[in-house]
Amino acid sequence: MDDSGLKEEYDVIVVGTGLTECILSGIFSVEGKAVLHIDRNWYYGGESASLDLDHFWKTYRWTPEQKAKDAEYQAACAKIDNEEEAKIRAYKKANNNSLDGYNAVDRWTLYPPSPGPRVPAAWIKPGATVNELPRECNKWHIPLVPKFLMADGELTKFIRSIPALHDIEFLQVGGSFVVRNDAPHKVPSTRMEALSSPLVSKMQKLYLQNFLQFIAGYVEEDPTTHRKGLSLDKNTMREFYKSFGLDSWTSEFIGHAMALYVDDSYLDKPAREPIQRVILYVRSMARFGKSPYIFPRYGLNELPERFSRVSAVHGGLHALNTPLQEVVTEGGKLTGVKILHPETKAEVTIKTKTLIADPTYFLGDSSKIRKVGQVVRAICIINHQIEGLSGVDSAQIIIPASQMNRKNDVYIFMVSSTNFKVCHEGFSIVSVSTIIEGGSDHPERELEPGFIRIGLGSGYLGRDEEKFIQVADLYEPVSDGKTDNVYISRSYDATTHFETATDDVKDIFKRITGTDLVVENLKVQQPVQDDD
Repeated sequence: MDDSGLKEEYDVIVVGTGLTECILSGIFSVEGKAVLHIDRNWYYGGESASLDLDHFWKTYRWTPEQKAKDAEYQAACAKIDNEEEAKIRAYKKANNNSLDGYNAVDRWTLYPPSPGPRVPAAWIKPGATVNELPRECNKWHIPLVPKFLMADGELTKFIRSIPALHDIEFLQVGGSFVVRNDAPHKVPSTRMEALSSPLVSKMQKLYLQNFLQFIAGYVEEDPTTHRKGLSLDKNTMREFYKSFGLDSWTSEFIGHAMALYVDDSYLDKPAREPIQRVILYVRSMARFGKSPYIFPRYGLNELPERFSRVSAVHGGLHALNTPLQEVVTEGGKLTGVKILHPETKAEVTIKTKTLIADPTYFLGDSSKIRKVGQVVRAICIINHQIEGLSGVDSAQIIIPASQMNRKNDVYIFMVSSTNFKVCHEGFSIVSVSTIIEGGSDHPERELEPGFIRIGLGSGYLGRDEEKFIQVADLYEPVSDGKTDNVYISRSYDATTHFETATDDVKDIFKRITGTDLVVENLKVQQPVQDDD
């Protein structure tokens, strides 16, 4: 081990600080494994990071040339700041430590022209001084991949199982909605809600009520609660829907808004997983009442940062600004990685027998990853009330594919400043996302049904509102990693929840260890004590 704490060998090396990687880093660390966790970026979160307003704005609104000139601009501003601070110190020294009578200068007038457009003034506190600007920008926590947590889901269980994560403050999300006939409706999750829901016809209300009664009463160990004549492992979900008399629309919103499937391929597979997913939705809903979702009050970046901290206090070493240079193999098996030393920046080889990485570290390597699609996502900053969501401070809205003559749903995520500390007062962060089905010349057009739903249709933007479009390739690993011991995660999909990401965590854990990841069975070791 050198002075930086870097060892010559680790049980597990994790590359990338996306939430998937950070959860696995934390899990293996609390189980006593020696973990090295690196990321090429200066911030935690990778593809799923949350950025402050300044960095988010520059990411989407500045050109590469403007970003390149930013260092010169920052240096010029710092020089002016230092000169002004020196004048203030000299004045106070000459005036008995008082600034009375000092003519303060608006430093904005002294700065050279910014190389790029500035953040909209309405997005920060009115009258904010130059010195206050960084603090105002840091009050924003804008997620690049906005997603909620299921209140009783696996990720929430991970957090509850590790004491160091208990102080993350979560708030209930205001509602879970599905769109039909151009209007958002609350997703029913109880028999009483099924009876009053405008989502389904009178006849379907009865059938839906019976289905939800079955879900609420199902107990695996009690055969009397099972569906007579059907087996969760032998019969398909399509057969289960048919047995309850549920029509195609009712089946669709159950499968997409409750079981949270991204397409209909699940219909002809065994019903066990879909039924378990609906049970999870109903149980999560029962925890709070308004919706099955929760969200960190101070934004998503708390999650990767906290899981990384858990890894660190259990002996893991974390290094940002540390790119992966090369994967070292011998006879087709992983033996280590080459990285730039976190402090000296000299190339070093670290031994390991297990590597976990996000797919963006293997771009262009067709032997490791394959492209499976593209997601288009719009992150919108708005200051108006979304129609149909009066009094709702946060929400998930799903527009089912059948309502738009599409194959894939459109997902809407919304959190506002009412209770969440993620944006300036009076604003909301809204994401609209879907899988790209047509050409990629104008992928944002596929989001139009979502834009219309949030009041931004036909390119409309209100005063002080903005829309930021991102298109991301979706990747999955080519192999399971067992041959070479390189385990690659999946890209984050278009959904507005983390259930698919936690499925990936469980899948990678099982591929590495050969056992299922059971949260209750985590062998949490005592934190490593620093040497005095």
